Amino acid sequence: RALRLAMAVADDNERRGGSDAPRDENDWFAKLDEDTAFERASASHQRKRKHAAAKDAESDDEDLPTDLVKAPSANRRPTASDGKISKEKREAIGKYLAIDCEMVGAGFKGSRSMLARVSIVNYYGHVILDTYVQPLEPVTDYRTWVSGIRKADLARGRPFKEVQDEVAALLKDRVLVGHAIKNDLAALMISHPPLLIRDTSRYPEFKKLNRGAVPALRKLAASLLSITIQEGEHSSVADAKTTMLLYRKVKDEWELTLAPKRYKVEIKKAKSKERFAQLRKEIHEQQSQ
Repeated sequence: RALRLAMAVADDNERRGGSDAPRDENDWFAKLDEDTAFERASASHQRKRKHAAAKDAESDDEDLPTDLVKAPSANRRPTASDGKISKEKREAIGKYLAIDCEMVGAGFKGSRSMLARVSIVNYYGHVILDTYVQPLEPVTDYRTWVSGIRKADLARGRPFKEVQDEVAALLKDRVLVGHAIKNDLAALMISHPPLLIRDTSRYPEFKKLNRGAVPALRKLAASLLSITIQEGEHSSVADAKTTMLLYRKVKDEWELTLAPKRYKVEIKKAKSKERFAQLRKEIHEQQSQ
């Protein structure tokens, strides 16, 4: 449903000339932040109205006009600025991180991929990490036409082990978003729990858009976000932001499909019969919905 809506919006924007449509991944994050802020403000406004109504019902001042009894802010229409996300929250690491890496070639004719750059952004698209990495072996193909990597970039890169340790620490116990994440993890020589991985190349609803085959990230960006990426040299920052945007579009539906798997893991860890019975009941209710 979310995918069909997103594609309908994209088609409508195209018909109208796309004047109001986000032009790139940064515009998308700004739009999502504005929408989120308005939703937060609206929810807060509703809570204030309910609170004011409750106080009004309990008040002894029945002869006073209602607008004098209610809280002053209860009648004001909410705006996006009321629920604006703070700078601290926008730039915090948070629970969700998106990753993308650029590779260079090593070995005969550069046939073996080797990490050259790693970029990580948070839920709001803020860059948490973006660094070049010193190669572990001699580079035989910089793949500049697609990686954007040049010899000078790697000359100022950080040691591989240092970057590896920092990335592993950032990802620990967090949900990792990306496209074909196994390639990024292989280049970093680290692993991540499968239940904490959200790979946009493997999400079934995205694959349906490509007749069941693995969709290219640039095609998903064009179809669902109406933006163009990966024209010529790639940007790992732009690609990481794009995967996070795609995840946020279908986050609720995606997480719902994973709920039974998480319960099964919890059941295996259950240490008492009561907890085991509770988990079995919860997973049964989830599946029957």
